[in-house]
Amino acid sequence: MTTTDTKHQQAIRTIFIADDDTDDLLLFSDALARIHPAIKLENVRNGIELLSLLSHLKPDLLFLDLEMPGKNGLECLVEIRENPQYTHLPVVVFSSTSRPANIDTAYEMGADLFFVKPANYNELVNSIRSILELDWSAPSKIKEKYLVNGHYVPFV
Repeated sequence: MTTTDTKHQQAIRTIFIADDDTDDLLLFSDALARIHPAIKLENVRNGIELLSLLSHLKPDLLFLDLEMPGKNGLECLVEIRENPQYTHLPVVVFSSTSRPANIDTAYEMGADLFFVKPANYNELVNSIRSILELDWSAPSKIKEKYLVNGHYVPFV
C-alpha cells in the first residue's frame, strides 16, 4: 500500500450504511472491521432512519441500498443532493441490482459510485478495501471513471 492510499484510508473515520437486509449489514460490518477496525460504522435499516441520523451526524462516506422500506435509496439520494449541507458527501450505492437502467439512474441522481453487492465474503472484503483506497476528496473524479460510452457502469 502506498502512502497516498494510506492517507485516503485515514481520512475516512466514519461510514454510514443504510440497508434493510440484516445479513448484508452483518457481512459489511465484519468486512470493514477486518480491513480497518478504527473506522466507525453506523447502520440504519431504512431511509427515514438515515435522513434522521444525517440531520445530526455527518459521515465521511455513505453506502446506500436502493431497496428499503419507508424511503428508498433513490428518494434518500435526491434529498441528500438537494441539501447544501451534504453536497460533498460521497455516496456509494450498494445494491444487489446490476440492471444498467438502475445504475444510470443512481449516478444521474447523485451517486458517486455504484457498487453491486458481491457474491461472496472475500469479494466484499476486497471491494470495500478498494473503495476505501479511492481518493474521496474528489468524488466527481471517481464518478467520471464509470461513465463509459454514454452509460454508467458499476464498480468492479
